[in-house]
Amino acid sequence: MSGWLRGDKILWGIAFLLSLIGTLVVYSATVGLVFRFHPTTPEYYLVKHVFTVIVAFFIAFVIHHADYRRFGPFFEVFWWISLALLGYVFFRGGGAQRWVYIGGISLQPSELARFSLLGLLAYRIAAAPEQVRNWTGLFPLLWRIGLTFLLIAPVNLSNGILLMGIAMIFLYIGGVSLRIFVRLFFLGLLGIAILFAVAPRAKVWEQRLLAYWQGEAFVSQRADDYQRAHASLAVYSGGLWGKGPGRSTQRYYLPQSYSDFAYSILIEEYGFIGGVVVLVLYGLFLWRLAAWITVTQGFAQLFLVGAFLQVAFQVLIHVGVSLEVLPITGVPLPWVSLGGSSLIVQAFILGLSVAISEKVARV
Repeated sequence: MSGWLRGDKILWGIAFLLSLIGTLVVYSATVGLVFRFHPTTPEYYLVKHVFTVIVAFFIAFVIHHADYRRFGPFFEVFWWISLALLGYVFFRGGGAQRWVYIGGISLQPSELARFSLLGLLAYRIAAAPEQVRNWTGLFPLLWRIGLTFLLIAPVNLSNGILLMGIAMIFLYIGGVSLRIFVRLFFLGLLGIAILFAVAPRAKVWEQRLLAYWQGEAFVSQRADDYQRAHASLAVYSGGLWGKGPGRSTQRYYLPQSYSDFAYSILIEEYGFIGGVVVLVLYGLFLWRLAAWITVTQGFAQLFLVGAFLQVAFQVLIHVGVSLEVLPITGVPLPWVSLGGSSLIVQAFILGLSVAISEKVARV
């Protein structure tokens, strides 16, 4: 298949549709931000988001014309850069800062680190599959996973747990025996337990878990409980068809309505039907990734596995938080939430995935 736009057209189409939906949600959900920071330019965040989306698709377009097999070593470099950014935001903000701004685009280093780590694992396992069959061979991979987790989890436990969970499942799919996998699972639980005992934000995590388990019986003045209550109001008030584009009321009260709770605002404005349509689009995207996984091998197959896990877990966690199925976390919705790092990661996933599909289709 040749031409200016190559590879799986379904993946391209779904990403485009999701980005359009995301643009509508972001434009509506950022009203509160506009009033606070840019009252004279109401389109500020819309223009910023559209610009970031265009940059993301440009990145995907450039990548999909390249040979995906050359990207393996790049992930090692990308991982080290993301670690440097993690260290920078952690020490600059005293452990409370999660973002860095480059060229007007906000980047969350934990997003970049998780994606680059999965790419790194795919490259190294594909190069030497036998290394995951014993502890000696696994060590170079495990210390990278552990170091990334330690830099993310003390500030953002949800993203740290997400990284740990995806990495362990990835290693198991990559060839780690069940015996080693079980030991890694308990080591991961031990690490999380230690963080709950010593991390400065442990009290915040405890309050979030209490709010989740006790539900409406949990009464507090904490922002987390406030978020939970208004996210529920947004979902329940949406009904079957929603209030209509730009008619959300909870966007004025719900913190992070444009990122961590984008799905709540989407349901409030577009209803149950809109929420289902978006989930169907994600399902189709994952189905296409799974289809290409079955006909590839080596680095291409492992990268697609990592991409599948990353997208699937992000969607499940974000939607689960919005519907009160899971405790409050800070995970963006792919292609929909406001945020440069999330869109850039999705651009790499899209670009490399369609590059792989184009290569396989020609064989």
